[in-house]
Amino acid sequence: MKIAVFIKSTTFHKGYGGLETQNKVLCQGLAKHEHKITVFSPAKEISTTVETKEVDGVTYVFIPCEYRMLFAPINKNSWYNKSYWEFLKYHQKEPFDVVISQSSAGLGIIARKPKLKLKVVGISHGTIGGEMKTLLNSVKSPLELAKAAKSLAFGVVNLCSRQRKYIHGCNSVVAVSSAVKEQLLQETSVSDKKVVVIPNGMDPLKVPQKNWGNYKKNEPFKVLYIGRIEESKGLSELLQACRDIDGIFINIVGDGPFLEELKILSRQYKMSQKILFYGKLPFEQAVEMYSCSDVFVLPTKRVEGFPMTLVEACFAGIPIIATNIGGNKDAVKNGVNGFLLDKLNATSLQEKITKLAKDLTLTEKMGLNGRMSAEENFTLEKMVNSYERIL
Repeated sequence: MKIAVFIKSTTFHKGYGGLETQNKVLCQGLAKHEHKITVFSPAKEISTTVETKEVDGVTYVFIPCEYRMLFAPINKNSWYNKSYWEFLKYHQKEPFDVVISQSSAGLGIIARKPKLKLKVVGISHGTIGGEMKTLLNSVKSPLELAKAAKSLAFGVVNLCSRQRKYIHGCNSVVAVSSAVKEQLLQETSVSDKKVVVIPNGMDPLKVPQKNWGNYKKNEPFKVLYIGRIEESKGLSELLQACRDIDGIFINIVGDGPFLEELKILSRQYKMSQKILFYGKLPFEQAVEMYSCSDVFVLPTKRVEGFPMTLVEACFAGIPIIATNIGGNKDAVKNGVNGFLLDKLNATSLQEKITKLAKDLTLTEKMGLNGRMSAEENFTLEKMVNSYERIL
């Protein structure tokens, strides 16, 4: 099968995250199943001319353009138009069988679907409504609400236009978690039968496992966070929760706009001796951190789709503490492979970290439960097979 994939950015771009990682893993998995995959993406900082790369059986096409949705159909330099024209060159040489649109990146193709006579499968990692809820959750004062008003207004427009065009324009839609499916049904009134839940998956061999037999009782209890460093990720609450717990050490991996402020906060709390900031690490180095840690924390206030870090932590065999928001509940079963916090605050987070630090038997059991759950539900093979059935 010849498959075209449209995505806003890739792992070759700066500042990539879970969506780009999931796309890479999925495309490589489909390529190993002997499908021919071509990924179309805006060039951004990569090039000023159309460039291609071929990695692990996947062809990437980077297209110089303006990635703006406003007036996109009448802008000759927009991603909406230029992605379609570039796609057409490939399609005329050797026709594609199906198109995958990562989020709304394939709108230019969806709009011409009757002409192309191609089916489009969308992948939804979240919703506009979820983003708006995240923005509202981060507002702490009337002044901040006033500043957020423009973004909220833009969100309402996208909620009623772009998101609906994308979801209703696809033949099928994959939601990466049950929470994302629920949000799509509420926000777009799409048919329940049209949306299928397929959790993100990965190759278990990519993540080193925690060896609990090597744990030394006098070692610090190691807390790990990997992800974007943003205020909405609940990292201030993490530092507040940990500053008065003796015998722990925090490793924070990632980069983002809140990093410098978080470092200042750690100095104010006098935590310089119990916290280390690594910055953004390559994937291979980042996953090594799980096996060196005792618990993974995701105290996010964001409405997450389905974070890949939760899957990685499960495969590593360490327990997880996360807020019960978005798709986190699809990976974390409260009291089984970790804890879900109904509401994020430093006190509840401190309580759960302390509980695991004092009961290593429970910590190890939860970690192993997570590993078994991941092997059953979140392998790359299971994800690819599920996508093949949809495609």
